[in-house]
Amino acid sequence: MVLDVYTLFVCELYVLGFLSIIMVFAWRGAQYNRVLGFSCLSLVLSIVAVGLSSLRSSGMLFLPVVVGNVLVLCAYGLQFNAFRALRGKRCGGFWSLGMVLWSLLCLFPWFYFSLPHRILASSLLCIIYTSAMLYELKRARALLPVTWWPAQLLLGIHLGFNILRALLDGGIPSPVHGAIGGSTFSVYVILESILVVIGLSFTMMAMVNERTQIIYRQASLLDPLTGVWNRRALFEKTSQLTAGWSCNQRPLSVMLFDLDHFKSINDRYGHSQGDRVLTDFCQQVMHLLPPESYFARLGGEEFAAVVLGSESESVQFAERVRKVVESSCPEEVSYTVSIGVASCRPDREDIDDLMAAADEALYQAKAAGRNQVKIFCEPTQVPHKSLLMG
Repeated sequence: MVLDVYTLFVCELYVLGFLSIIMVFAWRGAQYNRVLGFSCLSLVLSIVAVGLSSLRSSGMLFLPVVVGNVLVLCAYGLQFNAFRALRGKRCGGFWSLGMVLWSLLCLFPWFYFSLPHRILASSLLCIIYTSAMLYELKRARALLPVTWWPAQLLLGIHLGFNILRALLDGGIPSPVHGAIGGSTFSVYVILESILVVIGLSFTMMAMVNERTQIIYRQASLLDPLTGVWNRRALFEKTSQLTAGWSCNQRPLSVMLFDLDHFKSINDRYGHSQGDRVLTDFCQQVMHLLPPESYFARLGGEEFAAVVLGSESESVQFAERVRKVVESSCPEEVSYTVSIGVASCRPDREDIDDLMAAADEALYQAKAAGRNQVKIFCEPTQVPHKSLLMG
């Protein structure tokens, strides 16, 4: 079967136009997301560049060779910026390198009038841009656990195609004059670009959607004031931590923190200073928190930590927190903390039970005068009165 170059040319224009419309609505629907904005502008420039390429049939060179290819390279640069924007990075100067280099090369007649030289330079620049996109995508892998794979595959295919083009396309002019007026390899270039543009456009929208969902989910698990985990996140992380876990294999402790007389701090210094105390406390704890441990704000001035370690290690950590907090004085406001600690035992491995035990220990610490650490102990059995009467 022979692929008709004119049909593919019209299809490419139609596909680029249709994807541009979709991308505009996606960009607006995503609150003018930078990633989709770069992709949208890249598609629009590609339409203009493809349209200019048809002018070769009328004997023109400047518009299709210089302007058209500069627009194509600008589209590559914008797509590169889209991948950088996925990681929250700003545009650098690299994205414009292709446009500058192509413009300079076109000043030389041996390049401007040579189809093989132009094809080789175009392929090499596409290889450079695609490799840069793959590098940016690799650095964003942790941010895109699902859509990373199809994007990697599409860019890998595009990279491989341009390598083959640089090796196989000898720049033999096509005997078919008209819309393209390029080499005999042009039909494969159009076909590959259609497939890659379609796949990459929808993959880019999927990546933006995935990244947005991850950001919203992370925000829902963080306390907006202090930036530490909230109650929901603590129980989710704890359930993951204790899946298939046994106290005999690895000890675990739960501790609850309560800032002493926190209401009086708000009443005396104002809520803004109270917020500063809460933030300072979280900073102190996070600085001392052992690895593989979780810390969260339960609400108000109450906090909790799940620490992997023995009871003695957990008590030492709690004491360090208590002493650091006692010596801390954010904006000349001193405060203290009471801490209750409950460690697991073979007959007490459930997190809810440990939370209840730590809460009881915290109550004992506050009842004993506050600013101290208490370990949960099983209440002693009181003999029945009738047994004490002889």
